[in-house]
Amino acid sequence: MSELSRRERKKNETREKIFSNAMQLFRSQGFSATSVEQITQKADVGKGTFYNYFPTKEAVVKEFSKRSWQNLSNRGRQPSLGTRQRLSALLQDWAEFMIKDREIAWVTIRSREGADYDMSLHYGLLAILTVGQQNGEINSEYDPSFLAESIEGMMVQHFIRWHVSGSGDLREELNHALAVFFNGLSEKKWEA
Repeated sequence: MSELSRRERKKNETREKIFSNAMQLFRSQGFSATSVEQITQKADVGKGTFYNYFPTKEAVVKEFSKRSWQNLSNRGRQPSLGTRQRLSALLQDWAEFMIKDREIAWVTIRSREGADYDMSLHYGLLAILTVGQQNGEINSEYDPSFLAESIEGMMVQHFIRWHVSGSGDLREELNHALAVFFNGLSEKKWEA
């Protein structure tokens, strides 16, 4: 492993300084109320420097969500738990993240498209489901990527409904949705 050059270390430090100061401002005064100028003043960098690292304020939030979802996905990979428990833990951790940083989470959900869309959450779900199929805990007739997309879509839709309505318990809703995912809607087998 090669060490970073002084210049690379300085670039990483500058990026981290911009990122951490922006997140502090987003949390203290809100995403919408925070300007790029305020971020650059707090980070003690020029506007051009900000844009060298992040093309928009939303890009800072995308970086935050990428880091957060990678951490959540890693916590969901506890081999001592069964598939259902691992998925439940991941969904509950995700709900806590979304509740704690509600406005930032909303920006993250609104910007879930394009080439820079972060797939960390999807890959975390995919890993859990693939192991679940290998262990015989989940029906292997379904593509695990399809199952991961289904759970991720369910999570996002419940968050959107919860965020827009301003009511309900997101953790409880995700528990119910996961129960439907595992238990199905009917005792009879459906044919497609």
